[in-house]
Amino acid sequence: MYLKKKLSGKRILVTGGAGFIGSHLSQKLADNNQVVILDNLSSGNIKNVPKSDNVTFVNGDIRDCDLVDKLVKKSDLVFHLAEFIPNTSSFGSGHVVKYSVDNPLLDFDVSTRGTLIVLTRVNKHKKRLIFSSTAAVYGNSGTAFQEDMRPCPASPYGASKFCAEEYINLFNRIYETSTSILRLFNVYGPRQTKYVMYDTLVKLKKNPKSLSMLGSGREERDFVFVKDAVDAFIKVAESEDTIGQTYNLGTGNATTIKSLIDHMTKLLSIDPEVEYQGESWKGDVSRLVPNITKILNLGFKPQYSLTEGLTELIEWFSSNID
Repeated sequence: MYLKKKLSGKRILVTGGAGFIGSHLSQKLADNNQVVILDNLSSGNIKNVPKSDNVTFVNGDIRDCDLVDKLVKKSDLVFHLAEFIPNTSSFGSGHVVKYSVDNPLLDFDVSTRGTLIVLTRVNKHKKRLIFSSTAAVYGNSGTAFQEDMRPCPASPYGASKFCAEEYINLFNRIYETSTSILRLFNVYGPRQTKYVMYDTLVKLKKNPKSLSMLGSGREERDFVFVKDAVDAFIKVAESEDTIGQTYNLGTGNATTIKSLIDHMTKLLSIDPEVEYQGESWKGDVSRLVPNITKILNLGFKPQYSLTEGLTELIEWFSSNID
């Protein structure tokens, strides 16, 4: 099985594997495993799919019951990262939260019903599921979030993910389905084409002298580099001790948006006039910073500082975004 062993020689299904995080995870897994990516490219990009003989791409939807059944049956392990993230730049930073506020039913259909479809097939074929959830389940308590806190989502996105978590935990309890949950905080890095860092780079490329930002700049986030996030997913999958467990995935360090912008402009060697608008979108929260003791106890240790991660992101952006 997976107890304290490296993932090797497995056939692994990654839903959402053409997306930002999913493609990095698939690339890492493909070093020692056969990887099947299921993605409908509503947000993911075919260019993100690793070019490897160990990777097979399937253009399809997690709500296609027959397709999911066939792919899960042939897999040893499922990493479920697919969710509804609009492939658009028209909604401002925080796309997934803002879009879920505008389209709660569609968000629910993918993030909750889609997850339940994957979960039922994982249970049917007695496979292992690693689920990518979100810090948005916690809402806006303003504390260092711990896994045993009662979630109180502030957006439909957080609510749909929490509902999916409840189904996963239920299946673990009553069917003994092998499941684990990671609650992702602010993952960033190359191939990310949404959210605050990318949006800021786009704005500064257009006008390096002036920058307008939502909020006050005092909002706090935990930014974790994508390669560290991938290592955490794999750590969880490699141990049977993680079955039935939920883990926060972050660095444990708080960074204000103002400090983030200062980091970015320094690395870009520019000094724009920054204006904070004061208001943000519905469902936004002021602080998202976790307690990560639980995942640290698995042996996970973030390797990238914010400066190191931003340097890789900026280098990728400069080489790939026109």
